Amino acid sequence: MNDDLDTLLQDAGLQPPPAFTQRVMLAIHQRTPTPAPARVVHNPWQRLRWLAAASGLIGTGLLGLSQLASFVFGLWIASAAL
Repeated sequence: MNDDLDTLLQDAGLQPPPAFTQRVMLAIHQRTPTPAPARVVHNPWQRLRWLAAASGLIGTGLLGLSQLASFVFGLWIASAAL
């Protein structure tokens, strides 16, 4: 099975034409739009949103750590009682 595939891949019909890569890259470069200059927009709510997201992540992280600590402490108490 692999021999048939190898002979098929070595066929000249599957070889790309000369300068194929250069033509494709030139076509891609011509169709790629140039990026617009970056505008700095100062949104007054952006900092508030960032603070809310950061405090939410910190709060849920602390809640998760407390749940993990209570689970481990519960296992420790249960195993010490045996």
